[in-house]
Amino acid sequence: MRVLIVEDDPMVMKLNVDYLARLGDMTLVGRCSDVTTALVVLEREPVDVVLLDIYLGRRSGLEIAGWLREREIDTDVVLITAASEGDTVREARRLGVTDFLIKPFEFRRFREALETCRQRRRTLEVLGTQVDQQALDNLFRADSQRAGRISGLPKGLTAHSLAQVCQTILSLTAEEFSTEQLAEAAGMSRVSIRKYLKYLSDRDILSESFSYGQVGRPSFSYRCVDREALARLV
Repeated sequence: MRVLIVEDDPMVMKLNVDYLARLGDMTLVGRCSDVTTALVVLEREPVDVVLLDIYLGRRSGLEIAGWLREREIDTDVVLITAASEGDTVREARRLGVTDFLIKPFEFRRFREALETCRQRRRTLEVLGTQVDQQALDNLFRADSQRAGRISGLPKGLTAHSLAQVCQTILSLTAEEFSTEQLAEAAGMSRVSIRKYLKYLSDRDILSESFSYGQVGRPSFSYRCVDREALARLV
């Protein structure tokens, strides 16, 4: 995806850039610190997602969201801001903002926002003339409803983290991956990742294999054997 970052705090800008670099298949189109420059970039470059602050000097980042909406441009807007007043939230929703992150934020939440945008765009790209319910659910159902599709999880597992793990697996380019590789890509600990991998393996969604390394420790690797089942857990 092509991403534009609009942020006037240099430290937060650096954090956004660093976080974005940790995600696969992301292209940083530009870094802007004001509304005027951001609009110039949006007029010249195709952008899939804008990571947008609200407080930009004397102007509001919501002007950019409004500008996109008026022109019916298919660009997702993810607000990353310290502004959390009720009126601001209501205005953001009216303008069709895709997601809203409050500063300070964690990488996990940042990744979730970008991966959700990517998943919806991929779903739109492959829609046929007739659309089934699953595709519609991927596009329109709120994330909070995801838990309703996942029941009977073992103790210590959550629907949110399971969806995060599944989404990360779907985004990997390699067919086979290790616990360590997935943990790094998902931004989770290896201990936590192992629990979710075991759950998915027990359900025959992943296949698990292992070999002994030079120090005698087993090294686990995984393959997805039921991609459709995995996608339903996202």
